[in-house]
Amino acid sequence: MKRLIVVFLTAAMIPALVLGTRLERIDHWKHEQTYWGPISGSFLDSAGDLILMFRKSGPVAVSQDKTAAIAPFGQSPDEATQVFTVCEYRGDLALFEDVNKIKIFRRTGKTYHGEKTIWLKRDPFLFLLKTALFVNGRFFLAGVKILNGPVSAEKVDIANLHVIEEDSSSPGRSIILERGIKFDRRYEIERFLIPYGNDVLYIKQSEPRILFISQKTLGVEKTLELKVPDFYKSLPRDFYALKNYQGSLSAYLLDLDTWAKSYSAITKAVLYEKNFLLIQMRTCRESPGRFALLLYDLEKDGSPEEIVYMDDLLLAERDGRLYCYQNGNPDLDEEADETAINIYKLIKK
Repeated sequence: MKRLIVVFLTAAMIPALVLGTRLERIDHWKHEQTYWGPISGSFLDSAGDLILMFRKSGPVAVSQDKTAAIAPFGQSPDEATQVFTVCEYRGDLALFEDVNKIKIFRRTGKTYHGEKTIWLKRDPFLFLLKTALFVNGRFFLAGVKILNGPVSAEKVDIANLHVIEEDSSSPGRSIILERGIKFDRRYEIERFLIPYGNDVLYIKQSEPRILFISQKTLGVEKTLELKVPDFYKSLPRDFYALKNYQGSLSAYLLDLDTWAKSYSAITKAVLYEKNFLLIQMRTCRESPGRFALLLYDLEKDGSPEEIVYMDDLLLAERDGRLYCYQNGNPDLDEEADETAINIYKLIKK
């Protein structure tokens, strides 16, 4: 059962911290199907269904009345051998079976079916893809892309973002570069890509910072350092260091879960209203809530306008409605309920 910070509030009201804003629950979806997480990406498709990328189960479409797995394991047009990430593509879904192999799934009625495959030009170097965005004829691909080879663990050049034209014959352009760094497991850190006017906002899970990337020039137009509350716990320096797990997958997965919950990781970022960005991050404490929603005005100095504590994982936003997974991230937060979605609105006094 969801904890209440103030006992006289109803179960549909979640209290706020600073300026009187609260979350009011306006809908609830519950399904019996079980999918194995954690959830590494989420958005609303053109029909209003939630598309959830489960690390173990793969992509799933969730609506009020049903759930449906997308691209189960296999080699048929409606299946995939693996899925790195998924994004919206011209009203359809683009599933990255590989960095350069994209399967397009078209919605037919209430289900998705394989429509075609897009092959992108790629270079021979390693690219560890985390998330993707399609906007204005370009794929923005975020993760860790090795720029030199052979890879040396002591010194490597990487790109955090790679941009390629939809129908380009070239391998595209790498941006947000880091030179001469020690190779580690930073490729496990989630990234967020959000279209905003003529820019794309780039945010790393581990850094309270927004890069405004021009869609036209692909240059960094602005960097906005976000001010964070007192609870904020920075990423420990030794996280994501290379480690010999001696073939133990369970030990590696346990580390992934530990890393994800042991600092104030950004778990989701969505646009809200005209110039606002709503960021959810972990508080690393159970009270008053394991997550905090921070509302930032993108036209101001990076100070949060509002802070609201909650236990649900933010998944997506549309028309002021916040879609959340009840009680956290499945297979990461023990209290998370199986396939239960709460829908809220922010109510300001």
